[in-house]
Amino acid sequence: HFLNLKPIITTSMALLQVTIPAAPPVLGVLGGALTLPCLVSLAHPPPSPPANGRHAVLSVPRVKWSVLTHGKETEILVARGDRVRVSEAYRDRASLLNYAFSPADLTLRLDGLRQNDTGFYRCEVQQGLEDADDMAHVKVKGVVFHYRDASSRYAFTFERAREACQEIGAQMATPDQLLAAYHSGYEQCDAGWLSDRSVRYPIQTPRERCFGDMDGLPGVRNYGMLEPDELYDVYCYVENIEGVVFHGSAPQRFTFREAKAFCVSHGAELATSGQLHAAWNDGLHHCSPGWLADGSVRYPIVTPRERCGGGEPGVRTVYRFSNQTGFPDTQSRSMLSLKFCLISSE
Repeated sequence: HFLNLKPIITTSMALLQVTIPAAPPVLGVLGGALTLPCLVSLAHPPPSPPANGRHAVLSVPRVKWSVLTHGKETEILVARGDRVRVSEAYRDRASLLNYAFSPADLTLRLDGLRQNDTGFYRCEVQQGLEDADDMAHVKVKGVVFHYRDASSRYAFTFERAREACQEIGAQMATPDQLLAAYHSGYEQCDAGWLSDRSVRYPIQTPRERCFGDMDGLPGVRNYGMLEPDELYDVYCYVENIEGVVFHGSAPQRFTFREAKAFCVSHGAELATSGQLHAAWNDGLHHCSPGWLADGSVRYPIVTPRERCGGGEPGVRTVYRFSNQTGFPDTQSRSMLSLKFCLISSE
């Protein structure tokens, strides 16, 4: 009789199935919404109408969504019956889209996507002594970054700011995108145009000259809608690159013109600032500054180190002057043996 138990257990276990019918990776965009489907086939139908007692409670499936990032699993929400509890970190952002109408549909909706929402999402169901789960890799695309004119700080009218973003392979960021970047940890103490003609900047750590309108609280500072001929920097947004950005180096040091020729000789072209930010978001890391197509010098840091520009990930910029203005002299070879080239996918 003992030998006959094994196929019985295997059959009952197979009756509880959880499936995320989506091809990995599932892509979302910064500031947008993610809909991640999850369907469950229950081993035993829950009691209807609901009954009392421990057995009845155990027969009601327990649903859990969580996300695994950098080896740490974080709970998003838990549901049982008609009760859904959303974790504090996901309040007002996470919900079960169709669960109230179809308990077998556990589709997760996540609003206001942030860069740190990238990870492995687990949909798990427990019913009685049985449990099943499925996972999907989610990648949040899109980067908001600050951009400044080569000449000085606060030199763009609204229209010139729009053109500047386009020239570097990007577009003006929206207020929602800047807010999502702020919630992802982004900080920049420089006022810049956004696509709605407002001027804002994100501050994590309030300090002198970075207070704005928030009375010492962290948040996105907002100067409101301004006249289009006023002068500020700009916040640009980039999502994808048509090609691959790579770093090229040689024993000799390059001027801007020589760097450009090096890329051409390798069937490529100097990458734009927008393309470098998109490549950084896809994992490009290099702790050496290099020329870009606009004459600026930058380098992408994924894993921060003290000798690589400080303790935060991001794209670092090398300025000519100590007040963080001016691009380096295009004839300069100092520290510039590197350049970032783009091979087009077209």
